[in-house]
Amino acid sequence: MNNLRRRKFNVYYWTCIVIAICTLVLSNIEWQTILSMLLGATLLPFFIFDERGKFAFPDGDEDVED
Repeated sequence: MNNLRRRKFNVYYWTCIVIAICTLVLSNIEWQTILSMLLGATLLPFFIFDERGKFAFPDGDEDVED
């Protein structure tokens, strides 16, 4: 099940990248706007839903040892 979830998010990330590239090539929207939308669409699910985000960026409160 974990492998299926990882593949689902990988497909989501690649889909967002392809949409951003096509939008960049085919429209006259500024590239900064497209990049910010891409970052928002990929980073929010990475931190909130994808469990790899928890391992990549752990909370500071849990790792601090006195």
